[in-house]
Amino acid sequence: MSLKFWQKSNDGKPQKKKSKSREWVDAILFAVIAATIIRVFFIEAYTIPTGSMERSLLIGDFLFVSKVNYGARIPMTPVAFPFAHHTMPFTTSTKAYWDGVQWKYHRLPGFQEIKRNDVVVFNYPQGDTVAVEAQDNDYYRMVRNTSWKQINSSYTIIYRPVDKRENYIKRCIGIGGDIVSMKNGLVTVNGKPEKLKNTGQFSYEVAFKSTEVNFSIFGDMGFKLDGDYPDITPLG
Repeated sequence: MSLKFWQKSNDGKPQKKKSKSREWVDAILFAVIAATIIRVFFIEAYTIPTGSMERSLLIGDFLFVSKVNYGARIPMTPVAFPFAHHTMPFTTSTKAYWDGVQWKYHRLPGFQEIKRNDVVVFNYPQGDTVAVEAQDNDYYRMVRNTSWKQINSSYTIIYRPVDKRENYIKRCIGIGGDIVSMKNGLVTVNGKPEKLKNTGQFSYEVAFKSTEVNFSIFGDMGFKLDGDYPDITPLG
């Protein structure tokens, strides 16, 4: 491999000095390429957007996710705007990629296999179809709640490639060959109850006989309230 691109010329001719603007362009290009390689193959930064992992990760937590442990995935949509996932910065619907070129799925060798209770980041499978004007809502749930015809006539519907679907972070409770089931809100793996201590979240509905509510009793029972005055909905 030739390395002459960085060596000085030996023909005796003086080298033309780069302009300041050219130096800045070269520096920016190098930084973008280096950062993209690191982001794709080694490590990527994420921010937790929701409270679904509250017992382990809080909303707004900033974390770095290793790509080398399980093996980095080769980009399936290689033509994309740097540092953007699926939407261009400062826009709500402009695609940050061109899906005219699609590569087959391939993952580089990793150092380990996924184990139970590992926290992993993945592309949400149902994020293949999105209503642009309601991207925070699950398209398939919207269709079930109304109808396909109504949703598709009311919204702009787009398809996203696998690697451009929304990133989700969850805890893995089952691996290949496991039988996972849920009954009455409790998870079993291979017929055994899954231990959810310090990780599981549950919803409770509390009914009082009068309109006077003593919030201190919740603390005595081991419940942590969301704020000093949680939502109260009259029954009946």
